[in-house]
Amino acid sequence: MKINLPSGMRDWLPGEAYYKRELINKMLERISLWGYEEIETPIMENYRVLLPGESQSGPDQLYKLIDRDGSILALRPEMTTPIARVVSSKLQGNIPWRLMYSGEVFRYEEIQVGKQREFSQVGVELIGTEGADSDAEVLALAIETLLATGLNSFTISLGHSGVLRGLLESLSWEETQLNQVRTLILEKDFVGLSSVLMDAGLSKKKIEYLVGLLTSRLSLEDLEKEWTDVPVGVVKALEDLKEILKKLKIYGYDKYVQVDLSTLRSQEYYTGVVFEIYTNGIGYPIGGGGRYDRLFQKYGKNHPAIGFALGIDRIILSLSGKVEKGKPLFLAGKVLEDVISKARELRGEGVKVIMETKKITRSEAEEMAGKKGAKLFWCEEEA
Repeated sequence: MKINLPSGMRDWLPGEAYYKRELINKMLERISLWGYEEIETPIMENYRVLLPGESQSGPDQLYKLIDRDGSILALRPEMTTPIARVVSSKLQGNIPWRLMYSGEVFRYEEIQVGKQREFSQVGVELIGTEGADSDAEVLALAIETLLATGLNSFTISLGHSGVLRGLLESLSWEETQLNQVRTLILEKDFVGLSSVLMDAGLSKKKIEYLVGLLTSRLSLEDLEKEWTDVPVGVVKALEDLKEILKKLKIYGYDKYVQVDLSTLRSQEYYTGVVFEIYTNGIGYPIGGGGRYDRLFQKYGKNHPAIGFALGIDRIILSLSGKVEKGKPLFLAGKVLEDVISKARELRGEGVKVIMETKKITRSEAEEMAGKKGAKLFWCEEEA
């Protein structure tokens, strides 16, 4: 019998699974301090429910299944779209909603280091508010959540979907050409982008300006200057980014953020600020998010919203070598009643305890504790 896992899936072994769960709990605990409440959705959804969150220009990355009644189901590829379904159909009033989640998602991607087809996420959705205050809250919360994991070195690349729309608004292009430009920017292929713009008839000076703007790293001081000879849509996007950075400076978190106007997200539902989070040694984002004010219109509602998702697998990979797992206690002794009584006492105090009920010598107990990576607690008879 073949016992290999499907491509892109993995097992979490004892110790690994414990650490993963502890990390998720720690992140959710931090998020809850901001007033966010947990929500959970099924792993499977009706295929059509997930389509609003999928790229219409790229390859289909959904895992699809056929139900016994013939309907098409799919494994959720991200959490934002299922949560939008829940909010649209089951939550009434009480706007804004501050929601948090953890769960497994599935996406048929090319498998590389740090990229799996099943992965765990922790994230938030702030639904029903708009403006720089909300955007800054979600960014600050993402930063605090990462800091709670013990990860201190990371950078948030902050962009705005309005920049690309503004740059291309004067070009009478078909949708396929716009999608091609978007894909090239997503892949950071600026040589290919220059070639496409040249084939479209743009002047060399115009191309240099567009590519130069997209590859700029801007500070708050840069954003505060007067921008001339740029489309109105771009000016509006730069104003949004300036206000967000001002708010983050008040939080004291502006040092974690750099403005990168080429930052985009693969999902096409983003309408405003977008961001991706990077750390040393990982070639892919460990998280990201943005504003998606029009997604709810697909479900008959009109709620502005912003959120983020953090990849647990990639965070663990970036923390590799920095984590020390707390050792459990290994309880053994000559009198069974004493061992059981002490184990109950310690567990009542929140201590993780492995109990040996067989009669063994202290040297045997020390050997067994060592094999289990535990610290020995030997129960002596009281005099």
